[in-house]
Formats: sequence, structure tokens, C-alpha cells
Amino acid sequence: MNESGVARSVSVSDGRMAIEGLSTRYVQDAARRFRLSASGLRFVGGFESRDGRLDESRRFLAEATVVDGGLRRAGREGEAGTIALTLRPLSQAGEQPRLLLMLGCRDEDGASQPFAEAFLAPAVFAALEADMLAGLAQDISLSATTSLWMREEDRGRTQGEPLDWYLGLDADGRSAQPARGFIETIEWRPRELPVAIETAPIPDPVPAPVHETEDDWPETAAEQLGKINWSFRLLLLMLAFLLIIVAMK
Repeated sequence: MNESGVARSVSVSDGRMAIEGLSTRYVQDAARRFRLSASGLRFVGGFESRDGRLDESRRFLAEATVVDGGLRRAGREGEAGTIALTLRPLSQAGEQPRLLLMLGCRDEDGASQPFAEAFLAPAVFAALEADMLAGLAQDISLSATTSLWMREEDRGRTQGEPLDWYLGLDADGRSAQPARGFIETIEWRPRELPVAIETAPIPDPVPAPVHETEDDWPETAAEQLGKINWSFRLLLLMLAFLLIIVAMK
């Protein structure tokens, strides 16, 4: 999202933003949810010196992308790929705290880098910190109602269809105007690890047992010798009985 270019006048009338030289008109839709998805959540701690006092600085950083769409700058070509997401705790929260979101562009090294900053109620920030330290928060997603713009012809798209969102322009027609909104939902989860599915090797088929009769088995030499010995014993037994009979006569 390059900030360079010729300045154009910007006007807003009846809820429509018009940019000089462009036929496209931009509108806002408070009922449409802007959604971000981020990964690689990491914690950064430290201190900052402000107005002569030392304040603790705690925040989460992540790389985010727009879900089902993109973030652009009205009147400019190009789309923001990765958005630098920062989550901070609100310094003060009332009885009914709101979760706030701000989106914009920063000039870094001659280029315009998109960013998103979420300001969380202290209780929400503490819960996120505890879950992250426990390894339960690596990916995060949020939805918000914002002051971002969309093309008028895209307003009729149903929820879930791809939709490009646009940052407005300041009156000078050069600088991107930050967008603000309220976070409606915020969720975090541990990163899903790929599950390797191992297929067990198919065992070789077990051949069916072959039923053989006793006649199918070839006789071994030992079995044949056993049969001869048994016949010889029967012969000796018969001779013994004959001798006994002769002796009795």
C-alpha cells in the first residue's frame, strides 16, 4: 500500500465518500463484521517513559490477515498482505469495558505498512497472557464493527463472500485515515499440529489349512521299522502260546 501519488480532493456526503477523478463511491456498513486472523502470537514486556513517569509496557504481537477479503487504501492500487497486529491492555476500564480496535498505515522506510491495534480490558488481557504462557494461545481471531469503507457496489454481498475493505483518506487526499471500531468477539487457540496418519501394512493372506488323511502322509523309515518290530513281537507271542500248549499235553 504505497502512499505516494498525486493528491486528490476527498468529499463525504450522505454517507458516501467520493475521491476526485474516480467514479467509485465508498460507503460504511455498521452491520458488517470485519474479521482478522493472526498466528505466531508472542509476548513482549518492558517499560516506557511517558511524561516523566515510568509505565509498564506489556503487549502481544502477531502477523494478521483479513478473513475472506483484503485491506486496501481508497483510491490506491494494491492490497495489504500481512497486517502487524498489536494487542495491548487498556490502562483504565469502566464497569462495562469495551474492546477497541484501530487500523491504519505507518510510514516505514519510505513504504506504508498496515497495522491493527487492539485494546483489551485488563481481565481479557490477563486471561490471554495466562493461556499463552500455558501454551494454549498461538493463533487468534477477532471480529469487529469498524469505520472502514467498502465499495458501494459491494454493499449487497452476503456475509461470508469475499469483501475488500478500504481505509479512507484525509482531506489532503494523500494520507490514509485511521479506522476505529469495537471488537465484538475475540478467540484464541493453540496451534493445530499436523497429525501423521500411518497406515498399517496389510498382512499377507494366511493360506487355508489343507486337511490331509492319514493315507496322504508318507511313512517314514522309523514308522516302517516300528511296524516290523510289532509283527515280530506278535510272532514270538504266538510261539510262546504254542510251547505252553505242547507242554501241557
